[in-house]
Amino acid sequence: MALFQKRSARKKIAPGRFDVSVGGHYASGEDAATTGPREIFEELGIEVRFEELVSVGKRVFVYGFTPGVRDYEFQDVFLLHRPVQASKLVLQREELDGVFELGVDSGIHLFSGKEQRVGGLFHPNNGSSTELMQMSTADFVSCLDNYYLKLLLLVRRYLNGEREILVI
Repeated sequence: MALFQKRSARKKIAPGRFDVSVGGHYASGEDAATTGPREIFEELGIEVRFEELVSVGKRVFVYGFTPGVRDYEFQDVFLLHRPVQASKLVLQREELDGVFELGVDSGIHLFSGKEQRVGGLFHPNNGSSTELMQMSTADFVSCLDNYYLKLLLLVRRYLNGEREILVI
C-alpha cells in the first residue's frame, strides 16, 4: 500500500487535494536527517529514524496551478517501508484532512491512464469512520512530470526486492 495525504481545505496551495505523504520545509541549519523525521512526526505522529528512509533523489518542482501563487521547490525524496495502521496515525489538523491508502498497482494503473478511477481506503482526520473511496487523477495535486507514477513504480521495484538505482 502507498499512503497519500489529503491536504487541508484551508491550505493556500492545492486545498483538499491528495498528495504524497509527507512534505515539509527545512528550517535554517537543518538537513534531511533532521527535517525528514521531524516532518513525519509532525504530520503523521510516527517516530522514524533517518536510517529507515530510502533516498530516491531530488526533484525540482514549480507549482503554479493556483492563480497568483507560485511555489518553487527543491525536494529531497525518500521512501519509508514500514507497516503502519493508517487508522492509528495522529494527523496534524492544520495540514491534513485525512490519509488515503492506495494499492501500489492500482495507483500505477490510475496514473498511467489504464484506469480512470481506483478504490482505496480514506481515513478522515475528523474522527469519523474509514470509508472506501473511488479516486481519479483530478483528486490529486497536478504533476506535469508524472511524479506519482514514477514514485509508485519505484515503490513496486523496491517491494520486489530491487535495491539499486532507485532514482526519481
